[in-house]
Amino acid sequence: MKNAAFTLIELLVVIAITAVLAAILFPVFAQAREKSRQTQCASNTKQISIGVLLYIQDYDETLTPTAIVSANTGGVLWPDLILPYIKNDQVRLCPSDANGKKDSYGLNEIAFPDLTDPANLQTSIITLGAFQHPSETVMTVELGTADDYFTDRPNAYKSPPPSFPLNDDADARPAARHFHQMNIGFMDGHQKLFRFEQFYFNQTPTDKWYTP
Repeated sequence: MKNAAFTLIELLVVIAITAVLAAILFPVFAQAREKSRQTQCASNTKQISIGVLLYIQDYDETLTPTAIVSANTGGVLWPDLILPYIKNDQVRLCPSDANGKKDSYGLNEIAFPDLTDPANLQTSIITLGAFQHPSETVMTVELGTADDYFTDRPNAYKSPPPSFPLNDDADARPAARHFHQMNIGFMDGHQKLFRFEQFYFNQTPTDKWYTP
């Protein structure tokens, strides 16, 4: 009795079928992995929003500074200010932000003051009660890195509106890392996924999502 064996043609057919299946399945696996990362980023955004609101409540509804002066370090960024409320430093980094060093998110530059700038010490600080439409006003946005839209500022921590120039190394445009979408936290504490063009370009007035 002869030993059963594959012919060369049969082996080639099996290899070809395997290659086709791999070509079909690998993108599906990649999409599933990115969807998982987007979900984790959404959770980060939600936790950050809650942390900011808790900070605001503890300081008589005064908004969290994007940064403050520190004698020891030269400056403390807002994620460090809200850390006692969220107790999880990992939420600062989006899992899809391959180039991010520590912070993937930035606060609305129009609303939240940067107290490392002496000029801002002379201006009135906005309070939570001043927001006309908190459910439609941006609190925090995913920020760009070297391979994202318009910016090569991986260490940014605040997000300027469309009308603002990128004249500050602390600024960065939003980054649509998740299938050309980004997670955004709003002043009422809710989080939502937006396409870049839908959120950043198509605004009337121009800074609609950023203005209190």
